[in-house]
Amino acid sequence: MIKKFLGIFLAATVCISMVGFDKATNSQNKNETQQTQSKAETLKGTKRSFDPSGLEYYEPKAWAEKGNASIVFAAGGKYGIAYTIAQIPYEYVEVEFMKQLEKEGKDAKTEEEQKKLAEKYQSKAKEFLVIMILDKSKEKSGPKGDIEAKEEAFKKYKHHEKVAEKDNLECYVLYNDEYNESGLSEEEKKNFKEVLKGIDELKKSIKLSTPVSEEEKIAAYKNIEFKTRTIDGKEIDNSIFKRSKLTMVNIWATFCGPCIKEMPDIQSLCEELKKENINVIGIVADTPDDENEVLAKNIVKQKGVRYENIIPDEKLKKGILSTVSGVPTTIFVDSKGNIVGKPIVGSCSKEDYKKAIDESLKSSK
Repeated sequence: MIKKFLGIFLAATVCISMVGFDKATNSQNKNETQQTQSKAETLKGTKRSFDPSGLEYYEPKAWAEKGNASIVFAAGGKYGIAYTIAQIPYEYVEVEFMKQLEKEGKDAKTEEEQKKLAEKYQSKAKEFLVIMILDKSKEKSGPKGDIEAKEEAFKKYKHHEKVAEKDNLECYVLYNDEYNESGLSEEEKKNFKEVLKGIDELKKSIKLSTPVSEEEKIAAYKNIEFKTRTIDGKEIDNSIFKRSKLTMVNIWATFCGPCIKEMPDIQSLCEELKKENINVIGIVADTPDDENEVLAKNIVKQKGVRYENIIPDEKLKKGILSTVSGVPTTIFVDSKGNIVGKPIVGSCSKEDYKKAIDESLKSSK
């Protein structure tokens, strides 16, 4: 719900944007796990796995049933380089409030109207917990911004509880004893307190494994197959790859600010590369979904995108998309449907995409 709300604003303007988002996948992490806290069985709710950081846990069932406690976004750096490997904040906000805000958001056209809605959202949304994974071997040598982000997050919370570790990785859960309840009704305050009771349950379920990078997961797939439709309803299948010597496949989502922001550059790149028989297609990762499909059509229209954007079928969802833990992710496919070159995780400049295309062409020979 939060992602959809943010997506409405992002479709109209990029003045409100997210730093990044790693999709929480439900795939089973097969690495050896180690948990240093209590191993008591918990009442398992929704499973969350973040393979690039080696994190796995279960959200309390009550959170999933009521839908009023959820991830805002999941940010983090690359394992082996970054100090902050994962930073995942949770917020409390009532579902009915979000539904109403979503309706209002569709009619918010001006920047001033969007600003008022954002303020309304912030008055009700209460961040109450952050899961952080730190690589202690990078505490001195990691990016300065990572250290600052960690310090800023720790300052906001009284408790910094280490709940799991694996090799150099340490997982902390940040939370408070008391929270600011301003702007909440008495009923909302009661519901918020119920959400907070689930923190201990979540802590007990956390496990860490050796991180598996998106590049490693994608490398397990040699080709892409699909038979589906575009967001405009046209039938399309993987035979489209035969028409070009190389196809750049950009995997994005309607809630992803960086995905939307880079679209004009990708469209410009697509036009430049046509003469070289290189194509671009998009895969909308958070479809099929009626609302998201409408939103996706509005986004590509407003961003001037003319390359095909497709709705993933079961083959895509169980195949290459099952390896994608963050959007945008871009891969390259040759005329035979084989994945070539190196995937790009995250957004990048048009020049960087050109370099990746050149490298992919060389590797496909």
